[in-house]
Amino acid sequence: MKKSLLALAVLGAFAGAASAQSSVTLYGIVDVGYSYIDHERDGISSISGIDAGIQSGNRLGFRGSEALGRGLNAIFQIEAGFNLDTGASGQSSAAAPGFPGTGVSNRLFGRIALAGLQGDFGTLAFGRFGTVGSGTGPFDLFGRIDPFGTGFTGAGGLQDTFTELGSLRTDNTIHYQSPKIAGFQGGIGYSFQVDGTEQAGSSNNSRAADAGLSWEGGPFYAAVTYSQIEWATPTPPTPGGFPDQKILQVGGTFDLKFIKLHAAYAKEEGVRNTVIASPFAGTAIPALNGGDADSWMAGVSFPLGAFNLFASYQERDGDAAGGFEADGQAYAIGATYAMSRRTNLYAAWGLREGDASLSEGVAPFAVSDPVNRMRFVVGMRHFF
Repeated sequence: MKKSLLALAVLGAFAGAASAQSSVTLYGIVDVGYSYIDHERDGISSISGIDAGIQSGNRLGFRGSEALGRGLNAIFQIEAGFNLDTGASGQSSAAAPGFPGTGVSNRLFGRIALAGLQGDFGTLAFGRFGTVGSGTGPFDLFGRIDPFGTGFTGAGGLQDTFTELGSLRTDNTIHYQSPKIAGFQGGIGYSFQVDGTEQAGSSNNSRAADAGLSWEGGPFYAAVTYSQIEWATPTPPTPGGFPDQKILQVGGTFDLKFIKLHAAYAKEEGVRNTVIASPFAGTAIPALNGGDADSWMAGVSFPLGAFNLFASYQERDGDAAGGFEADGQAYAIGATYAMSRRTNLYAAWGLREGDASLSEGVAPFAVSDPVNRMRFVVGMRHFF
């Protein structure tokens, strides 16, 4: 009897030691507020009411790790998005900006779903997550350059003029992220099928590759990212197929303590989207074979006690296939007030002025169809 009790005690000690080396964390964000949108054009009424995910997308996630010895850890992270104002699931169907939207329609963990290994060598991950230039996810290198933190869509976020920063996520992806060395950190990824399950025949899969490098030293932070998507052969086949989507982004910040300066530039080629450039959302542009654009942003942010004030100016010069053009400017100002370490209030105002037009005779759009829009938001965000 004594030997049995001793054996159970030993086994219990080993079990306790094993469980102590693994951990799982539940986390999330709830964000809700009031939004008012005025399209500033005939035929479209203003929209006002409760909205959610204004500063940051609402999410519920789990992340965990297990120590495997010799500095090596097994890791996982799964994260679901949801709309707090309706309770509906988020990221359940549309893969990301630039995709035709014909892939998965029932994602549960649409924001992040990954597993991998982590150690002194860096991180190797497999699954679905944002690219290095997406403005979202554990491997993003570019989002921190935006004074609005790639939030406040339509009221200041860099995704208003930079396509990839509209949370470009890819399925079936392998990604490597290096450790930080002398201020440098890099990442490279490859997707075997950006949207949905891989299909037989390489031409039936839209494949993507992305890479980026950041550097942080003293008051400076800078990053450069590049992504490319090779689209699957369309059904029915389009002569010549769709051109590859290529996006280069360069940007940085300079922190002077009393003020931080922000700047970014993007060169986009062959962008394929159901809406060309989010600054012109509100006019439903049909999917085109690909468009080119140059975008840039200049911004500032001011820490002032519990307040953080920020503002930016953005401009996009677009030239797309099918005779479509999307040119415009975006002005925005915003502020947050920290009520605690995990809860803040926010307010932001943004104005987008531009002109989107299709060649004459392409219904239902008229030549020089304006897409001006103003948005004002106020709300609260809480981390848990």
